[in-house]
Amino acid sequence: MGKILKIAGGKYIETAGRIIDHAYEGSITHNSAEDIKIISGTKITFGDYEPIEPKLLKSLEFKLRVKLVGEKTFVPLGIPSFDRKKENKKIAFEVEVIKSSVDAIKMEILHNGKVIRSHLFKGKYSVGKHKFRWRGFDDNGIYDSTIFTTGKLRAKVTGYLDRKINSRTTDEFSFEYKEVNWVDVKIDENTKRIDVTLRVNLRDGGTTGIDCYEKDIDPDPKIRVPVKICPWEKIPKKVLKHYGKTPIKTRTKSFEELEQLALEGINYHWGRNRNHFIAKNVDINGELYEVFVNAVNTTKNAMDDIDLLYNTNTFWGRSNNPGCISGFKSFIANLAQYIPYVPLNETIFYNVGYVNNVYKAEAHFLFKNDWFYIEGTSLYKDGISKLDKEFGYTSAHEIGHNILRAYSEGDGGSADYSYKHKGSSGYSDTKPTSEGGFDYPIEGEIDLMKYYNKTPYFLDYDFDRIIAEDKDVLGLIWLTKMEIK
Repeated sequence: MGKILKIAGGKYIETAGRIIDHAYEGSITHNSAEDIKIISGTKITFGDYEPIEPKLLKSLEFKLRVKLVGEKTFVPLGIPSFDRKKENKKIAFEVEVIKSSVDAIKMEILHNGKVIRSHLFKGKYSVGKHKFRWRGFDDNGIYDSTIFTTGKLRAKVTGYLDRKINSRTTDEFSFEYKEVNWVDVKIDENTKRIDVTLRVNLRDGGTTGIDCYEKDIDPDPKIRVPVKICPWEKIPKKVLKHYGKTPIKTRTKSFEELEQLALEGINYHWGRNRNHFIAKNVDINGELYEVFVNAVNTTKNAMDDIDLLYNTNTFWGRSNNPGCISGFKSFIANLAQYIPYVPLNETIFYNVGYVNNVYKAEAHFLFKNDWFYIEGTSLYKDGISKLDKEFGYTSAHEIGHNILRAYSEGDGGSADYSYKHKGSSGYSDTKPTSEGGFDYPIEGEIDLMKYYNKTPYFLDYDFDRIIAEDKDVLGLIWLTKMEIK
């Protein structure tokens, strides 16, 4: 704890096979009335200081105990629930000092045996119980939700008293996601960046309106007169003449292309960062964070599946996503998929070419027709097909229904936050402004999950401005809420 001082009025001799003078604090002083001689049989080397920690002895004067205490759940950064309820943002440990007080306590968090967080708390800690809290971030300022759901965690505490130590370690513990298992999150406090991994299950729904079939037109069962029937033959001739376009007879977008468009749409419309036209961040506790979403198509730990379907030469395909069954309303929505003529299904449609813009029941029973042609080649201002941009936006919207439902229902709310598009619709149609609905915004953000009145033609939406509201993006992060096993 100080100097090594050597003073001699005459000779001072040290003889040994090896002599080491080391002061881990302070300095070493050699003081002589005459010369100080340093003689070596080989060479004399003066190097840089190399710190050598003194060996600490185990103390018998005090003991420690440590255990997990407090709430069993926590949410990174304490992001509030759907109803704005405050959430716990720290994992608490109780450290008990026994027999004698200590000068300092070091808390370490280990993941699979490796220290990921270490902090020395200086100051006198008296005999008794003391609380320590960890926000889940490692020594590099990174929070990674997968650390809590994979492997094992331990907390180790070390007490210090007059160069003596004592340590204790908790039993192994781990966490699991409380709400859903299809979202992971990584937060960098230094760069104020949040990376969200969103696992979706996009399936190949095939095509409609492309395949021809044979039909026997002779009423005599003994005689077969097969005729080839193709879907585009139903398109009225006056419609074909009006648009002057040849019906699509072979698929122009593969499933892999639709899959990529859907993932890109989800990433853009659910992210709030520098790459977005207007929505650059979210506000968490007064600090601005960029949110980047990486949607991954997988069947493992993924949200409920949904089909991507290429649709032409038939009825307009209305995209829907009632999602998994979690209550009475979602049960009815799922059941309705199997009722003939009810346009409700877990499908995202890529509508292109000639389509009949009426419900199937209207065509079959009321003989209504409203054919029109969807152009797949007109470009948005960034040079990408407007139809591709619309499909990406629609994909983000339909996937968003799973997010909104999990967010609202996870806090005891209603599925209507999703099914009624955040109060902008009934279960099907847009709510008029006179009844509390919303008009299409001419500037600023366009809420991804709302229905609007006075909208432009569906390919003329300003897709760059369409974005998930900051509350809903925070809800996506809230879904990574942890619960100790």
